[in-house]
Amino acid sequence: KEGMKYLKTKDFENAVGVFNELEIVHPYSSLSSKSQLMAGFAQYMSNEYEEAILTLTKFIELNPDHESIPYAMYLKAYSYYERMPAVDFDQRTSEKAIEEFKELINKFPRSRYAKKSILHLNTLNNHLAAREIEIAKFYQSQGFYLAGIKRYKKILSEYKKSAHIPEAIFRLIESYTSLGLSRQAIYLYKILEYNFKQTQWVKEAKGLVLKNANLVKFK
Repeated sequence: KEGMKYLKTKDFENAVGVFNELEIVHPYSSLSSKSQLMAGFAQYMSNEYEEAILTLTKFIELNPDHESIPYAMYLKAYSYYERMPAVDFDQRTSEKAIEEFKELINKFPRSRYAKKSILHLNTLNNHLAAREIEIAKFYQSQGFYLAGIKRYKKILSEYKKSAHIPEAIFRLIESYTSLGLSRQAIYLYKILEYNFKQTQWVKEAKGLVLKNANLVKFK
């Protein structure tokens, strides 16, 4: 009750202290495991994400059959998700969030937290795809077309539902055109036109392909 009182007043530091004390003083109490979970929640609420991850990991490992495991797994994954950096920084926390959300979905597919996790995975996939786009565009701008092509293809294979797929195809067309590989560029243009007709990239790609493939007729 004391710990919950601190939580309600958003005094998270004291809440964590009380919950940890309960676990230490009464390790075999029926409330001991719940105190671990609540300590993790309080740490999360105070933006102490690393501490929350450690506490929640401990709870999950020591209480594998607890009814709140799906919630604990979700909160742990979300603690990584909250630290998702900008696309030009290292993405290890984003990758860990994906790993944790996928584990939750696999173990508890019917849980309401699994449904939430799917939405977060979509956001994370878009984020990582954006990261690959930036790296690939840099290589392309420096004339390292093969390195750029490798990155663009990675987006097509690993982030298939990403919103960045149309741009990745367009950038591939640009790269192939720069290398004089017109047939590959035309093939990709047809894929782009068929699947993403309403995007801005189709018009730009058509102009590019027409300019560099005079032997091909487009309707």
